[in-house]
Amino acid sequence: MSESRITKSVLERYEIYFNISMQYQLALSNIQRSRNKTCFALINAARFGFVSALVCEQTWGVSRAKALEFLGKLVSQGYLMLVQTERAADRRIYVLTHTGAQFASEMMRLDVPFRSTKEPITQVNQNAIMHDSVLSFVLNEGINNKTSEGLAKPLWTSFLTEMEFKRLYPSATIKNVDGLVLLPTGEVAAVELEASFKRKAQHETTLLKLKDALISDSQLYDKVFIITCSERINADTRRFYDQLLEELPNRIDRKTKQPLLARYEAASLREKIIFRTKFIESIEQTFYR
Repeated sequence: MSESRITKSVLERYEIYFNISMQYQLALSNIQRSRNKTCFALINAARFGFVSALVCEQTWGVSRAKALEFLGKLVSQGYLMLVQTERAADRRIYVLTHTGAQFASEMMRLDVPFRSTKEPITQVNQNAIMHDSVLSFVLNEGINNKTSEGLAKPLWTSFLTEMEFKRLYPSATIKNVDGLVLLPTGEVAAVELEASFKRKAQHETTLLKLKDALISDSQLYDKVFIITCSERINADTRRFYDQLLEELPNRIDRKTKQPLLARYEAASLREKIIFRTKFIESIEQTFYR
């Protein structure tokens, strides 16, 4: 079994977030089912900035109409606000009210920053709504993954979101990641969601920053999962990464007069950067059909 090489002090920083239970539990009674759905919706809204009915529908195993009905109840109870936007796949997201933020804080036992605004849409980064919706979908799907027989088989046991990572590492010198996940092996993997085609130079910048977080003395995670939103983006991203890992050891940095990547670093990155294709079909069906 693999073990994490991250220092204990780094793992302790992640621990408060990894201890938040995100596994959605089925329940026999209507009261407990309602409680579990409320917890899921409010905690996701707190951790991602909003919650999507598409994610609730998939995780709860209910129809779209049922998911919208339940989220509507949370709106009427004063926990959520409905925001209609063309930036979302289903043209709607739900953000926390002040009361909802307080309730989420109580459930997570963690402070939930809340910024009151006249227009709820300004609580979120509008340019990232689709990206963050897909990210929420992926991180929750990994935790709630099941076998074909319906038995729980989580790909990871907990996660930390991009918002939370930025609070821990606000410095621009550290590569911001879309999320971190705690694997059953005890290792920590960064998650990078690729939702669009990028230029080779953009991938080069990402790769060099990932190197610092993966194989430096101040290691922040053990591996990286690249999750793409289509087969074509996956193939394109893989192609650029393969090219760069061949080229960078042969290119000299003008400042240091050393290769941009040592050969052992390139070999290590090949091992630690993993392309996950499991979610592509469900992402396309849920968000891009």
